Amino acid sequence: MAADIATVKHKPGSYEWWYFDAGDDKGAYHVVVIFHQGCPFSPRYMRSYGKRPDHPTALADHHPAVSISVYHHGLTLYYSMTQYSPFDAEFNGSRVRLRVGNHQLDGLVEDGLLSYSLRLDEKLPDGTHLNAILRFTSPVPNPLLWTTGRAETVAGHSWNLPQATSKVKGVISINHDGRKEKPIVFEGTGYHDHNLGDAPLRTAFKQWYWGRVHFNEGTFVYYMKETIDGWIRNGWWLSVDNQQVLGTCDAIQSDATIRNPFGLQADTRFRFFLPDRTVNLTMRRTVDSGPFYFRFLSDAEVVDATGELIERATGLSEYLHPDRIHWRRFWPLVHMRLRYADKRPHWVQRFRALYRLTW
Repeated sequence: MAADIATVKHKPGSYEWWYFDAGDDKGAYHVVVIFHQGCPFSPRYMRSYGKRPDHPTALADHHPAVSISVYHHGLTLYYSMTQYSPFDAEFNGSRVRLRVGNHQLDGLVEDGLLSYSLRLDEKLPDGTHLNAILRFTSPVPNPLLWTTGRAETVAGHSWNLPQATSKVKGVISINHDGRKEKPIVFEGTGYHDHNLGDAPLRTAFKQWYWGRVHFNEGTFVYYMKETIDGWIRNGWWLSVDNQQVLGTCDAIQSDATIRNPFGLQADTRFRFFLPDRTVNLTMRRTVDSGPFYFRFLSDAEVVDATGELIERATGLSEYLHPDRIHWRRFWPLVHMRLRYADKRPHWVQRFRALYRLTW
């Protein structure tokens, strides 16, 4: 829990984010929520960093944001990414407590359980209103799960994994123009990680693949990044109680490249070889596709050493090309999706049919 507390970020271009995702037990809904201090995808932030790195606006605490995605059978039911004024956000430095706009995140350890409560409240310019309460609960992770306090580090960036597996319960309501819709009663399995960097992402990564799949026997997490020194490829098989690393990858193979209309391309099929099993992963459906980022629903299967199928499951996977965040020719497209709460919304965001084309 201590590694999840918001840090003081004195360096320009720094960032920190708290990532949560969950899939419901019926396989119908997936939700992704990210709290940012120093949103690394914000053109406003990158412009401030590029023009005046010695100015306070080039610091992370001037660029808080929250992004929310809800998917139903692989289709985007709701999307928002909103950057707020620094005066409309609080990041507690003594415990896990965040407030960004009307969104709140609270972390708590009690009776051997680690829990995170998310309260979400977002109204879009097109009249869509999301309210949600979600609670992620798991056993307190083994402090010796990793050899260091953070699971993986590269120069300028660190990642820790408080909840590879958690139980998630809550309610999500998505209403349009004041009309009350039937709320989504959510119960499923979740994941939470935490990332921190002291400079823009492109200083640490050239490319970045990440993903997780929850199986009955455990959760498989992979984390692969290309740095200036070459590729670092990792995969872990973790126990469902977050107490043990049951296996690590000996080798990884990938192929089947996809390319989107923005020229972004990524591999979409992977084989992760562990000592006693292999995890085969295929990016089945693209749920987010932009100039620098992909998010996929992925089909996964785990087979034993003889090739016999053990289990199939669905996971979430991502790909990021950080340098493209700084390509100014893409910024007008980003402005259509990213809302600045302290400014008049982009005209596209006021029209539901047009705004949804950006999802």
